[in-house]
Amino acid sequence: MWRLSQPALTVGLILAAGAAGQTQEFADADVENGQAIAVGTFEPSPGGACFRCHGMEGAGDGAAGFPRLTDQAYEYMVESLREYASGERPNQIMQPIAAALSEQEMRDVSAYYASLEDAPYPPQTDVEPDVVQQGAILSAIGAPEEGIQACVNCHGPEGIGLPPTYPFIGGQHATYLRQQLELFRQGERQGQNGIMVYIARQMTDEQLEAAVQYFASLRPEGVTPEGESRPVTGAAPPPGIAPIPEDIPGVD
Repeated sequence: MWRLSQPALTVGLILAAGAAGQTQEFADADVENGQAIAVGTFEPSPGGACFRCHGMEGAGDGAAGFPRLTDQAYEYMVESLREYASGERPNQIMQPIAAALSEQEMRDVSAYYASLEDAPYPPQTDVEPDVVQQGAILSAIGAPEEGIQACVNCHGPEGIGLPPTYPFIGGQHATYLRQQLELFRQGERQGQNGIMVYIARQMTDEQLEAAVQYFASLRPEGVTPEGESRPVTGAAPPPGIAPIPEDIPGVD
């Protein structure tokens, strides 16, 4: 089991703080209407049913690069829809769909997907253990000499995210993760304060792929729909991957 004691403590505190700020808003959302939006049965239709790309369980589609939404923080999904609607986050598929949604509809459909748990993961892909190990090291301690901070600083241990700002990326599809890192590199997506643009541009192609494969290999338990932490049991390392030590120098 991988354990980063101090980061885990920090993540727990931030998760609790995030939950306090979004629980009421989540509770006020209409999950049933959100489900209707997901299947495209509400009026007026926004021009596309969410389940066609993301599935009714929120599992997404790795082959097509459509992201997994199960376990994603409610507020993060709402903010993403706002950014798609405004064009701040360019996407030819999502922009017209999000723009057709009202603020309440964005909240409702986000609440529906945030309420789901245990969507099936795809089978583990055959990736060289050394590649995943490199990604695990980048996640735990980064590459300070190259200006790359540890992924856990924002995305938490096992990629469970720090809601409402930083997304859940543990177990996310490799195709989607790779696409987003390339968008950050190109400056087409900015993210929070441009942090990911800088980091993605500092990464070599090898480091980028290692991070992608590491996070795609994880199977974390995640967080509750309201953002409260669930126990993180620790994903078993793929065969041949040495566990990360509990106490790593330089990890705050």
